[in-house]
Amino acid sequence: MAKQDIVIVGAGGFARELHEMLWNVYSPEEYQFKGFLGQADAPLEPFGFSGSLLLDDPESYQPAASDRFLLAIGHMAVRRKIVETLAAKDGTFLSFVHPQARIASTARLGQGVVIYPFAVVSNQSHLEPFVHLNYYASVGHDCQVGEYSLLAPYATLNGFVTLEAEAYISTHATVAPGKKVGQRSKISANSACMQDAAADSIVFGVPGRQVRRL
Repeated sequence: MAKQDIVIVGAGGFARELHEMLWNVYSPEEYQFKGFLGQADAPLEPFGFSGSLLLDDPESYQPAASDRFLLAIGHMAVRRKIVETLAAKDGTFLSFVHPQARIASTARLGQGVVIYPFAVVSNQSHLEPFVHLNYYASVGHDCQVGEYSLLAPYATLNGFVTLEAEAYISTHATVAPGKKVGQRSKISANSACMQDAAADSIVFGVPGRQVRRL
């Protein structure tokens, strides 16, 4: 049987991290690494990668039937756009769940999620498509994490938290139990979100203060 080709969407640090862990998740008997999608000036060669592994810009790339994509872009403003562009060309996305992540048997994971080592998804929680959990990010029980949201290292959602789509929870940030974080909102590093956060807001400090994103 022909192998499927893994294409990492992105060519920065996130993409290089994901590349290093590919064979912890996928079998080299079934998959082979094809390359990265990124801007023409993406700096791959200084990190030991051949320039030939930069296949194309993600918006221009024409997927092959054997391609399987992994989303590795942390820039919140473009994550959705790039996925929708490739999906419109019949691109197929994989999910990545590292074996050292702890995923409850009752958790539900959407298409295209990327979950790093030591992340936790607890009982009855749901990650919608293309959510990313970085190292040691924690999703407590009964949480709902909206599509394209991203939890940075050590970000914590306590039980019954709701994140709407494209929320960003920064490193060591915490959302208190039962609170809701609106679409496209950001909880800043080392901050504690103790109240609901409106859409398009930034929460910073302990306890968190809320301002509207410009």
